[in-house]
Amino acid sequence: MPRNDSLKPKEFPMDIMFGEEPNTEFKNALEAIKVTLVQAPSFRELKEYCIPFANATWADNPMEVAKKADDKTQDLIMHKIFNYKILPTTMETIRCNFLIEGIGLQEVTHILRYRRAVFSAECSGDKWWTNKSALVPTAVENTPEFLERWKKIVEDAKQLYCDMIDSKLITLHDARNIFPRCLETYYFMSMSLKDALTFIFDRVDKQIQPVTDNVIAYRMIVSLVKKYPLLVKTINHKFLHQPAKFYVQTARQNRSTNFYPPDADSDVFEWNSQDFVYDKQRDKINGLNSNRDIFSRILAETEMFLLERESMVNSYYGKDFFEQDIGALR
Repeated sequence: MPRNDSLKPKEFPMDIMFGEEPNTEFKNALEAIKVTLVQAPSFRELKEYCIPFANATWADNPMEVAKKADDKTQDLIMHKIFNYKILPTTMETIRCNFLIEGIGLQEVTHILRYRRAVFSAECSGDKWWTNKSALVPTAVENTPEFLERWKKIVEDAKQLYCDMIDSKLITLHDARNIFPRCLETYYFMSMSLKDALTFIFDRVDKQIQPVTDNVIAYRMIVSLVKKYPLLVKTINHKFLHQPAKFYVQTARQNRSTNFYPPDADSDVFEWNSQDFVYDKQRDKINGLNSNRDIFSRILAETEMFLLERESMVNSYYGKDFFEQDIGALR
């Protein structure tokens, strides 16, 4: 069809930012991470359909099963579902939609490996990233001579990005390739509760997973426990300190990348000091062991939250409540 400039121009869903100078805020890569459980069924909704779903094996009238149990018995059934003691596939019916903010491209590549989730992303090809913040690892923050070089490279890259776009000889799609991996972005991540627990189990590993992945997992745990307090009996403070299973099983194999000797949680096997790339534990290397140890603070805050929530849950339900069996609900 012919060009017709008398038509009313369309509106763009993004800001057109030709000629704007770049602005960059540098943020700590761990403090920037924020996880929000933006949507999930209420606990009351879970009980209404999960209890019939999990008891269909024996029920003549499955939708009547939950009505035959008082509130605390219903809670006990949900606890056993959460702990893989009653039809764990029930958790696959519970959809959890997370918004993960304050991450860079490195974290993006890690979450996208998880094939049991679906994603929606902020795009660098459909909007200007002129004013994107940059995420800085704590170790770099704690090493001034490297921090200054880090900032310069980021600022130079963003200036070149803007110069290329403003020339109108190079598109957003091509110009964005100059970006470092540390520019801040966000992702939506949607999956079942069962898959979320599997993801979290993998990502709390402090021996193989990077600190950013650990913090994403901690933030997810907090958001889930706030939504479903009974989950604190499944993912509690002890969960954060379990031995790193895959690391323990493979550390003495030749086909494994061992960066660090085991920390106190994973020091459950015999090892040689030459088995590792670095001669220090992770929390004692690359500037992490300092007064500004963001990771240790976030871990301690997560532990305290879980301890407080578990104490509240235990106080409400009473001693040995979660160990008891469930009577017939025919």
